[in-house]
Amino acid sequence: MIPDSPLFLYGFLPAVLALFYLSPVGLRCGVLLAASAVYFFLADAAGLPILAGAILGNYLLGRLIDASQGPPRRRFVALGVAANVALLAFYKYVTDASPLGVSFFTFSAIAYLMDVGRGQLAAETNGLRFATAMAFFPKITAGPIARFGPLLPELAAPRPTLDDFREGGWRLAVGLAKKTLIAGSLAPIADDAFSRSAGLDMATAWLGLVCYTAQIYYDFSGYTDMAVGIGRLFGARLPENFDHPYIAQSVREFWRRWHISLSTWFRDYLYIPLGGGRAAPWRVQCNLLIVFALCGVWHGATANFLVWGLWHGVFLSLERTRLGRALDRAPAVVRHGYLLTAVMLGWVLFRASDFAVSAAYCKALFSFTAEGFDYAWLAVVTRQRLAALAAAVVFAMPLGGVWQAVCRRFGSFEAIVAAWGRLAALAVLLGASAMAVAAGGYSPFIYARF
Repeated sequence: MIPDSPLFLYGFLPAVLALFYLSPVGLRCGVLLAASAVYFFLADAAGLPILAGAILGNYLLGRLIDASQGPPRRRFVALGVAANVALLAFYKYVTDASPLGVSFFTFSAIAYLMDVGRGQLAAETNGLRFATAMAFFPKITAGPIARFGPLLPELAAPRPTLDDFREGGWRLAVGLAKKTLIAGSLAPIADDAFSRSAGLDMATAWLGLVCYTAQIYYDFSGYTDMAVGIGRLFGARLPENFDHPYIAQSVREFWRRWHISLSTWFRDYLYIPLGGGRAAPWRVQCNLLIVFALCGVWHGATANFLVWGLWHGVFLSLERTRLGRALDRAPAVVRHGYLLTAVMLGWVLFRASDFAVSAAYCKALFSFTAEGFDYAWLAVVTRQRLAALAAAVVFAMPLGGVWQAVCRRFGSFEAIVAAWGRLAALAVLLGASAMAVAAGGYSPFIYARF
C-alpha cells in the first residue's frame, strides 16, 4: 500500500480518520499507532519486526542517555548512533530486502538520541507516544525526517482544528495532483530516454532530462505535500521539505530549498560537529565533500549516488572560492542558468542505472545529433504530457503572491473569492487526480525506494 493507491485513499485513510475523530482525545495517540502498524504491515509486512525492534531499542537508549552523565552518556549516544547506522547500512547495502522507510526512521532516531545526549530534548517516557512518533504512517514511507522535539507534544493529545483540517485537505489534494497529474505524466518520457542503451540523440536526451528534472521534483514534493497534509488532518505538523528549489541561483541556495529535512539533518548532526563553516577554508571544503559524499551514499550504495553527492559537494566548495564571489556578481539569468545546468547534469547520475549508462547519457546530451528524435516524439510525447510539462514549469515558481493579487482586485469580496476559488481548485484537483488513480498509469514514488 502506498499513499496514492486506491486502497489507501478510499479505504485506509477515511477509516482511520473516522476512528480518530470518533475516539476520545486520550485514545487518539493509540489509534495513530495502531493505524501506523496496519499501514506498515500492508506496505511491508516483513519489515514490521525490524521497525518494532528499532523503536524499542531507541526508546531504551533514550532513557539510558537521559539517566546518565559524563562519559557514560557519550558512550550511550555513540552506541545508539552506531546501532542505527549499522541497521541502515546492513539493510540498505548488504541485503536486498530493505524495510520500508529505513533511511528515514533511522535518521529520525539518530537525531532524537543526539538531541537527548546534548540536553536539548528530554527522553520520552511514554513508550506508546515514542512509538507513534517514530512509526507515524504519513511520514514513514519517504519522510520528511521529522524531529521528535516538535512532534512528540502534538501526539500527546492531538486536537486538530478546523483550520488544520482545511489546510490538511488542501495539501493532500495538491500533493496527489503533483504526483498523479504531473510526475506520473512525465515519467514515460524520462523512462524512455534513460532506457535507451544505444541510439540516443541529443534532442531526445535533453527532453528526457528536462522531464526527469520535473518528475523527481513533483514526485517527491507531491509525496511531502501529502504527508504534511495527512499529518495536519491528525493535528501533527510535519516539517516542510521543499521551497521552490528550481528558482535557486546557486547550488548553496538549492540545498536550502531541496529536501530541507535531510539537508538540515546533515548540517546539524554532521557538518557543524565537523567544524562547519568556521574552520580554515580547506577544512570547510573537505567537510562539504564529506557531508555530500555521505548524502549521496544515503540514497543508495551504487557509485552513481556517491558521485552525485560529490558532484554537489564540489560545486558547493567552488562557490566558497573566488568563483563563487564572481558568480554572486553575475546577472540573475546567468546564476539561474548555472544552477539548472549543475542540478540537471547531476540528475543524470541520480537517474541512470549505473555509471556506464550515466557516461553514455552525458555523451548523448552533447552529441549534436537529432537523428531519432522524430520517432521519440511520435512514440512518447502526447498533448497531455506536453501540458504536464508546461504546468511543471509554471508551478515550479512561487505563485501565491499572484493569486493574492488577483483576489485583492475584488475589493471587499476578496475573502469570498479566495475561499471559493480554493474550493473550486480543490474539487478540480481531486477529480482529475481520482481519474488518474483509477487509470493506474503512474509510477511509484521515487523516494520510497530510499
